[in-house]
Amino acid sequence: MGNEFEQLEIIADFINTHDERMRYEGDPGLELLSTADDLRTWLLKNGFILKQDAVSEEDLALARNLRGGLRAAIPNNIHDHKEAGFQALNRAAGRFRFAYSFSEASDAIEPVDAQGRGGLARLLILVFRLRENNVWNRLRVCTAADCQWVFVDRSRPGTGKWCSMKACGNRAKNKTYRERAKSMG
Repeated sequence: MGNEFEQLEIIADFINTHDERMRYEGDPGLELLSTADDLRTWLLKNGFILKQDAVSEEDLALARNLRGGLRAAIPNNIHDHKEAGFQALNRAAGRFRFAYSFSEASDAIEPVDAQGRGGLARLLILVFRLRENNVWNRLRVCTAADCQWVFVDRSRPGTGKWCSMKACGNRAKNKTYRERAKSMG
């Protein structure tokens, strides 16, 4: 499962390009895909496009829609509405075209689109494969309301709640302890 965890890390990194961790009350988060060039850099860094491929503003808008749908489709995500997520994910996925090829040795699905849109389609194929292989459920959104960082749950039982036990988990447990101590006396 090691390689699949690495692939999930790529998906988590893409979703976290909108960093929703709260730095102050009402913080809208940080948008790391502010321009088409930001998206191009991310796609290139992760091997979804080639150096000569261009990324348009339309690709950027599609990437943001895809990112929102992916985030809301994460299992056990208490911060985003799941049904809306699958609807958003399906709407975004419907904007891509794929070609299928079958042979004795293996079958393949490839994007018909090129450039930035083709790179996003490759990302979507990766998501499809991870869901098909039943590892998508290892993707989590930190349950801390002021964090909401997307992470890969590498714990043996796969029941992680926090992106970091040292930070978010410790704060949650201390809060629970203080509330219990306060109610007892």
